[in-house]
Amino acid sequence: MAFTATQYIVVGTNHTSTTTATVGAYTVPAATRGSTLALTLTNTSTGNLMNYVDVSLYTGATTALYPVLSKAPVFPGGNIRVLGAVKHILPTGGGWYVTPFATAGVLTSLMTLVEIT
Repeated sequence: MAFTATQYIVVGTNHTSTTTATVGAYTVPAATRGSTLALTLTNTSTGNLMNYVDVSLYTGATTALYPVLSKAPVFPGGNIRVLGAVKHILPTGGGWYVTPFATAGVLTSLMTLVEIT
């Protein structure tokens, strides 16, 4: 089975509420798989406010979210990398979900991935 990397994508979201949101409103297109290269979360609060975050995978097959990181602290002006050497292959319709816990700040998520057909 041959794989072709069709495009590299960088998507991001500014999370300003405690609502669960897809990173970059991105889901893997039909007949494609997505390999996540990196997911970085940055606390861009200007008020020196701490934030906490849940990060989950969504497979597209069910409504279930699969936790990868739970209530991780993101310090003011700091960031965390959720993925580095570990690569997760997302199926068609899959994506990453982020849920911040502080409402008085901005958490920015940035994901880099490659689409494979």
